[in-house]
Formats: sequence, C-alpha cells, structure tokens
Amino acid sequence: MKIIIREKFGWNLYEISSIKLWFSGYLTEGLTVRNLLDELILLSENPNMETLSKWVRNISGHFSIVVQFSNDSCFLAVDKICSIPIFDVANKNKYVVSNHAPFLKSFFDISDGDTELNSLLEISMSGFTIGDKTIYRKINRLMAGECIFWDNGKRYSSFYYTYLPSRIIKCGYDELKSQFAKVCLSTIKNLIDSVNGRQIVVPLSAGRDSRLIVSCLKELSYENVVCFSYGSLGNYEVSTSRKVSSELGYKWIYVQNTWREKRNFFKSRIYNLYVKEFESYASVPNVQDVYEVYSLKLKKVIDNDAVIVNGNSGDFISGGHIPKLLNLDEKFLAKNSAIWDSFLEKHYSIWRKLRNNLNDRIIISGLNKTISKRYGSKAKGDMLTYAIFESMECIGRQSRLVANQQRAYEFIGHEWRLPLWSEGFLDFWEKVDPKYKIDQKLYNDVLIDNNWGGVWKNINVNNNTIRSHSLRLTRLFLKILVAPFSKMLWHSIEKNIFAYWLHPTYGKSVVSYCSVLFDTRGQRNTNSLTADQFIKKNGFSNGVIAVSDEIRKQSLKINGRA
Repeated sequence: MKIIIREKFGWNLYEISSIKLWFSGYLTEGLTVRNLLDELILLSENPNMETLSKWVRNISGHFSIVVQFSNDSCFLAVDKICSIPIFDVANKNKYVVSNHAPFLKSFFDISDGDTELNSLLEISMSGFTIGDKTIYRKINRLMAGECIFWDNGKRYSSFYYTYLPSRIIKCGYDELKSQFAKVCLSTIKNLIDSVNGRQIVVPLSAGRDSRLIVSCLKELSYENVVCFSYGSLGNYEVSTSRKVSSELGYKWIYVQNTWREKRNFFKSRIYNLYVKEFESYASVPNVQDVYEVYSLKLKKVIDNDAVIVNGNSGDFISGGHIPKLLNLDEKFLAKNSAIWDSFLEKHYSIWRKLRNNLNDRIIISGLNKTISKRYGSKAKGDMLTYAIFESMECIGRQSRLVANQQRAYEFIGHEWRLPLWSEGFLDFWEKVDPKYKIDQKLYNDVLIDNNWGGVWKNINVNNNTIRSHSLRLTRLFLKILVAPFSKMLWHSIEKNIFAYWLHPTYGKSVVSYCSVLFDTRGQRNTNSLTADQFIKKNGFSNGVIAVSDEIRKQSLKINGRA
C-alpha cells in the first residue's frame, strides 16, 4: 500500500498516535479536524468498513479524507458530491492512493495509449466519464458519497450516501415553503460561522442562486461581503449584478474582459498550468471563473484570506433540470430507450454528430451499469424515472464537471464554500414532491415571498438581452431570413456565427473563432470545445469524431462486417 498526496491546494497532513490523516475541505456544524482525529483514535482499535462508513456519513461539510491506520490499512472518502477528487489503483496486491491522477499514471508507468475507448466517448459526448472511471483502465476516481477501505490486500467499497429525491414527505405547500426558508437561513448561518469573520467573495450573476446567498447574508447582517461580475461591457449579467449589490450595500467589482483578452489567457502558460495541475482524466477542465478570479488576485482587490462562495448548484437541486414532458409517475425501466432520450439530450449531446444509435447504446449501457451498482435491486422497476435521472445527474455532471469550478479558487490560493450543496439542502430537496420542483416553483415562491435583502421583487432574474445594436440587428435579419425555412439551419448559424460573441463572458474563446465558425460537428457550448481539446491531447488528433469513428470501426469488426 502506498499513499501519494501532494500537500497543496488545501491538502494538509495531520498525525496523532500512529494515525495519519490527510484532509482537504471545510467542516460545518461545529466540527473541527481535531474532532476527526479524536474519533479516528477510537475507530483505529478495530477499523472496518461498517463503522467507518457510518462515521463519514455524519461529517458535515465538503471534504476529502485519506486515513492511514497501518502499513497495510487505509480508509479514504469523498463528501456527498465529491467536491474534491481522490483516485486509486488496485493492481493485484498493490494499492496506491493519490489526490493527483497524473501521479498514479506515472507510478504505474501507464502509457498514453492505454486508454479506454468507451470512456473517451463519454467525455466526447458529455465532458465527463460515467461512474468511477477515468480514461485509463487502471485508475479509478471515487464517486460522490463513496468510501474505500483497504485492509490486508483487500479493497472494500461502500456508498455511504446517495442523493435520491424519492423520499417524499407529504405536507402542505405552505409548510414546505416555511421549511425551505428555514433551511436557507440556517445554511447561510453555517456559512457565516465557518468563515470566522473573513471576507466572503461572491461571483454574483443574474440568476437566483448567487443572489440567494448574498441576500441571506444581508438578512443575517453579515457585512464583510464583496460581489464581483465579469464579461463584456454592459452584458445583462453585469448590469443585474451591479443592481443587486447596490441594493444590498455590498462592494461590487467588475472584471471587464474582451474576447481577445480571454483568448490570450486561454493560450497562456498560466491557463495551461491550471489544466495540468487539476488533470483528473475523468472530466474536461471547468474554465468558468478561472480567468476572472486570477485577475482579482493580480489586482489585489480581495483579501488574501477571502473565502469564495458561488451558487452551485441551486438550479439543479431545486428541480430546474427535470424535463417538463417527463411523466413524474413513470417507473424506471433500464431497457426502455425512449425514456433515456431526454437524459441523453441534456447531458450527452455536446456534439450533435455524436448522437447515433451505436454511441447512445454505449452510453446507456454505461449508465445502467452504474445504476445497478449504485441502487441494486431497487432500480429494477421500483424507482421513479425522474428520481433516477436527478440522482444520476448529481453523481455525474454535477459531481464531475460543475463541482470542478472550485479548482479555480484553489488555484489562486483561496478557500471556498458550497452552501447550496449543504446537508440541509440535500436532505430537504430529497423529500419534496416533484410537482413543486417543476419550473423551480417552490424555490421561486420562497425567494419572492421572503424577499430577503429587498432584491427579489424589483430586479429581474436572467434578463438576457443583447446590448450590441449592430449584432442584435444582424442576428434578427438572418433569423427572419432563415428560420421560416429551416429551424435546424438557423440553430447552426446561431451556434457557429453568433454564440462566440453573444456569450456574456466569451467562454468559447477557449478556441479560435474560426474553429467555431467552420465547425460542422454541431458543437453546443464551451464544454464541447474543451472536450475536443481533451480528446486531441489524449491520442486522437482529429478530436471527438475520431473517437466515434474508431468505435464504429471496432463494432463492425466484432460483428464481422469489417
């Protein structure tokens, strides 16, 4: 057994008696690392999976833990959403753990060609892998709510927690609203307690989630708050953020950027270092905020010990990703391909040309294997489709891709918090009747009714308008000309010609404009482009289509039609 932990980006080593504890993250509900060490001393008398999984289930906060009990016994765990990744390799009797996947690749001398084709397809279609996979067969990444116990040559795995919104509690709507209002305030109170008076820095968008955080901070009279916004001059995110900050009386910082500045950053040594430092082989890099928080750091406009707090993932957990047409009473059937279409369309369609029957079957097969492993017999017709889909998004896209936004804050040396992924939020939204989650009804009603900070009734949410008159007119002209004849053609024109400039933060400048303008593969968003870069870097110089072509080739060969 070998443990290789790099003690940077928030990771620290603590030792007591014969126990070594590597810890990263933060704790709430009054817990401290010292508490964990005291409890581990007691558990070390007879460490086993049952007691250790119960122990980690009761830890509040966001964290990753690696514990070494002896030369041949260790325990590792990630929090309920895997906000901080851990990787391991079990190769015969050799077991190696690390918080940095490239260490494992180097340690086992894994070649660049030893990739798993289906995993590369998963990243090509979504930006992340399914289950515990990386693109390398030997390297595993712990899943959300998973813990591992290695003892005398044996690896034991357990899911101590799974977000599954099917534990519905029947109660009146007014009571639900009252409960959620209390959850919001108690969650932000825990946030305040955890930062010990330090400056809280919030990337404040035009949406609900970050506004919920700052309005509750105001409601609870916390004043050491700085809000910032970024992107093109005058975009709707910036103007709304400024209004909300002004109304709350919080300092507001604007990080202006142009597409050229953003493009130059994505070509810089600093950005390449960021990607390298947080390579997971299991997802594309999350590029949101990295340029902006790096700019804040350089300008020295926030405190050195400031804590950065974003709004991930209030929209998801409150029901914003439940397909409107989905039958909420429909039981999940693994083999029913029709029920998968909306899920694949949302999460596995970042390149339109990759959606075909063969690729879809591979993705569905991988998802069903994860479902079977995670839920066992409960998934065989007893669980509702919407609950499975929400749960799978939580342990998939949210855990693998969205939570990676926190790496930007670690990169510049700042702590972070994820209050809308707190235990209180998870526990509450698991129990809400889905009819109150459609269109985020309950979420929206509570925000409007309580009007914390006075910023919910008079400032619009996501008032998306194009400020450039020339761009607006050109776009309108082409839409009038093309859309009546071919909606598909119009969507292609909008994605290829306009989206590069319309994105409020120029996110697509991760590649050149020509790369987007002349693309015929049906790219959807920034993740499409970073996925293509990832694939090119990992053995397929022609990008995502080459992966799909290779899978088709192998399928034909297997079926004797080569």
